Amino acid sequence: MTTKLQIAQSKLERIKEEQIENANAIRKEHDMIPFGQPNIYGRGDIYKKVNRHYEKATKLREEQEKQEDRIKMLENIEEFKQENELLADLHVVGSSGYATIGAKTSVNNLDYFRNKLKQLEADNEKAKAYNKTKPRVKMRTLGAEITKLKRKIASLEEMEEKAQNTALSSKTQSLIDSGAVSQWKKKPVYYFVKGLRKVALEIDENGDFYVSSFYPADSQEDKKFVNELLEKE
Repeated sequence: MTTKLQIAQSKLERIKEEQIENANAIRKEHDMIPFGQPNIYGRGDIYKKVNRHYEKATKLREEQEKQEDRIKMLENIEEFKQENELLADLHVVGSSGYATIGAKTSVNNLDYFRNKLKQLEADNEKAKAYNKTKPRVKMRTLGAEITKLKRKIASLEEMEEKAQNTALSSKTQSLIDSGAVSQWKKKPVYYFVKGLRKVALEIDENGDFYVSSFYPADSQEDKKFVNELLEKE
C-alpha cells in the first residue's frame, strides 16, 4: 500500500522533472531571440513565451518548497509513530515541518494512554524521591498531568464500555443498517448523521437514538431532517 509520504515524494520528483523541462524551454526560447533585440511597436511581444516560462519557474519553485515542507511533516509523523508503537490515531495541527503531532482523544489510543500513565507515575515517584533528599533545585512533580490523563482514560473507557454493552432497539439497529448514520470509531458513543455536517446522535438507556448535546443540529432545516429521521418507523 502506497503511503502518503511515498505519494508526496513522487510528487516532488515530478515537480523537479518539470523544472528541468521548463529550464530547457527557457534556454530554447532565448536562443530564438536575437541578443538585445527590443520589442517593436505594432508587432507581437517577442519575449511573451520566455516570460511565461519564467513565471512558471517561479510557481514551480514555490510548489517545490511547499512539497518539501509537506514531506518534512510526513517524515516527522512517521518518526513519531515509530517512537510510539501503541498510538493508533494521530492529532496533527499544521501542515508544515513545524506541525504539532500528538495523540487524539480516541478509544483506539487507550493502550497508548495507559502506557503513558505508567511512565508518568514512575517519573513522578522518581521526582518525589529525589525531592526528599532536599536538593537545592527540586524536580518538577507530575501530579496534575497524571490526574488529567486519568480522567481522559476513564472517559474513554466509559465510552468504550457503553458502546459495547448498550442494547440497541430495533429502530436504532435499522437506522444503523440503512447507513443513515455512521458510528465514530474514535468515540463510538456518537453516530454522525449522513448528509449533515457535524450532527450526531447518541443512544439512551432504552437503546433509542437522541440528538447529542455535543453535536446538535443548529439550523431549522437540519433539525427538521433529524426529527424526520428519528420518527421513521
